[in-house]
Amino acid sequence: MPGCSFESLLCGPLGNNVYVVYSEETKDALVIDPALESADRIDAVLTKRGLALTTVVATHRHFDHVAEAARVLERHGAAMLAHERDAPALSEPIRSAFLPGVEFPPAPVTRQLRDGDTVTVGDASFSVLNTPGHTPGSICLYDARGGVLFSGDTLFAGSFGRYDLPGGDAVALRESLKRLAALPAETRVYPGHGAETTIGRERWLSDPPL
Repeated sequence: MPGCSFESLLCGPLGNNVYVVYSEETKDALVIDPALESADRIDAVLTKRGLALTTVVATHRHFDHVAEAARVLERHGAAMLAHERDAPALSEPIRSAFLPGVEFPPAPVTRQLRDGDTVTVGDASFSVLNTPGHTPGSICLYDARGGVLFSGDTLFAGSFGRYDLPGGDAVALRESLKRLAALPAETRVYPGHGAETTIGRERWLSDPPL
């Protein structure tokens, strides 16, 4: 994408995609969704490329996407960003029924995002799209100039995130998916789980099956 590059890391027992987005010119980086088993691998990318991590972004509050956020923040002193509707949950110990009895440290948000805000790395600029439905504060990061969408758990290749978990909302998710359908067909989509896709390949988006 113009202005920056990224590496994708497949991490943890739930197969999370973790993205290290960086500028070749300025050598600053942001991490999207520091999942289980990601912190050391993120550090390896930063070291290999001589990068300074300035920003961590959570696409939503679920534990598998933020389990190692506190560790990454402690190591690098980066800013923690999340949507204002999911941010309060990140200030509490992070737990999940998937791992009973396991608790991850809080990752307090230092910048609460809203729809239409901008997140930058180098000269790349990502628009924050609030796409509720999976959680109230689910977001996608969209770089219109580069034609790239980091979609979290809102949109997968051929599918979409669950809406039967606490805070899920099928009606809201349907509207969020229809919003993504309006993006250019050639937009490359990098989801929180699974393979990449494009908006054009997901022809069902204009009439989501839910």
